[in-house]
Amino acid sequence: MKRRDFIQRLAGTGIVLPIALGFPRLRAFAKSPAGSPFATLMGAETDNVMIMLRLAGGNDGLNTLVPFTNPAYYQARKQGSADDLSIAAASVVRVDGSDTLGLHPRLEPLSDLFSEGKVSVVQNVGYAGQNLSHFRSTDIWLSGSDPNVYDNSGWYARYLETLHPDYPSVLPADPFAIELGTYLSTTLVGRQNNMGVAVADLSYVPGQPDPDPVAATHAGDEEAYVREIARQSNIFSNAIIAAATRQTTNRVTYPANNQLATALSAIARLIAAGLGTKLYIVNLNGYDTHTNQLTMQANLHGALADAVVAFQRDLEAFGLDQRVSTMTISEFGRRVASNGTGTDHGSAAPLFVIGSGVRGGFIGNDPNLTDLEGQGNIRMQFDFRQVYASVLGQWFGATAEEITPGALPRNFEQLPIFRALPNAAPIGDRARAAFAVGQNYPNPAMNATVIPISGVLGAAGGRLALFTTDGRLVHEQGVDVGQSAVTIDTRGLPSGTYVYELTSDGLKQGRRMSVVR
Repeated sequence: MKRRDFIQRLAGTGIVLPIALGFPRLRAFAKSPAGSPFATLMGAETDNVMIMLRLAGGNDGLNTLVPFTNPAYYQARKQGSADDLSIAAASVVRVDGSDTLGLHPRLEPLSDLFSEGKVSVVQNVGYAGQNLSHFRSTDIWLSGSDPNVYDNSGWYARYLETLHPDYPSVLPADPFAIELGTYLSTTLVGRQNNMGVAVADLSYVPGQPDPDPVAATHAGDEEAYVREIARQSNIFSNAIIAAATRQTTNRVTYPANNQLATALSAIARLIAAGLGTKLYIVNLNGYDTHTNQLTMQANLHGALADAVVAFQRDLEAFGLDQRVSTMTISEFGRRVASNGTGTDHGSAAPLFVIGSGVRGGFIGNDPNLTDLEGQGNIRMQFDFRQVYASVLGQWFGATAEEITPGALPRNFEQLPIFRALPNAAPIGDRARAAFAVGQNYPNPAMNATVIPISGVLGAAGGRLALFTTDGRLVHEQGVDVGQSAVTIDTRGLPSGTYVYELTSDGLKQGRRMSVVR
């Protein structure tokens, strides 16, 4: 194959391959020919998975969780006028946990999840010095940076780079993160390397890269780079396709003609098949509702609720719901006042975290509609990076150093979003940085596994305990000060998921492991 034809077919940036999952195409990304090739690393802190739904355009929080008992809301939204943008109190869906807030009527399918304690709402999420530009505010949310800092890397990618300092010497079988969209967003772009693959509707490029040697020229270097991306794309494509062949049938029926439902159904099958990816990002457009907001947002909310509920029920049917959560984010909320047929760019808004592993209920106060900032914007109560810190610390089991300065620029107080899962140490237990329990290896284990430990304190040493996921103790042993690892004989353990926990001098930290036969 001629070099020119080869580069034209690969578009100079990577190869795109088909996936029979409802995902149209897959592309792997790398930074530049001079940089390290793209790779993702397994060995995550837990086997938990997070699905991030990005409501692009700035979702109106007041018509999502409606303050139906607050007269200021109906006054600002011009109730009873030709420009009425309010949700009538009679149509608001009441939910457990609040007597003053209710769901938009098209979000009614979520009400059962509220009743089951599977929805955690973080109120008034934003950041100080809110930027009202879609592009800039999106950059801030995806990078996790301050408004006055321009950082091209993302919070989650930086976490992965901190977690795996030996990257990119190892190419794992499975991608660490998958983003559905036409490009890899900042969240998965690291300071040195990109840490995810993007799935997009791109033209299929058949065949494998030509094996002929490349020329020792600048053009040859570019071609070698393209070939490397093609190789990596093939690796990740094959892993995803292999997962699809292991588990191809969802346990519930998803709504038809719903793009989000199609995406989530594919994600459920991949997780059920054992793909090791820990973060999925789905981009949903259309939330920039300057005009025709009532109709636009109703359609968006209806599709969102139907898809998310089907996904949650599918996870429950698969038995995966305890380790998969779904989170919504948007670059900002909307202003309190109606502009006639819509709302303009605002600031703080509610954020949802959904799943069987969340605490459920409301965190924070109802939005204050009489004490506004700027041009009629809701004041922030919680920085969005408090949510990120909670996801990293409580859901993925990250240490304090991996969160700050690894992922985030400074310390952000975590919020009680997730239940006290045994695979993550309680908030505040990482005060002494040397105390840690690492991921076991091999994982899954067959005959034996080694658990790295450090920082055991006190004259009495510590204790390593192994539990089933329902809390039954199956093994425990003492550990000495200075001990660096514990070996556990797993030959007598049935296949399944277990939790091991290290305790010492009031500190506690745990992780999950698997046993296979």
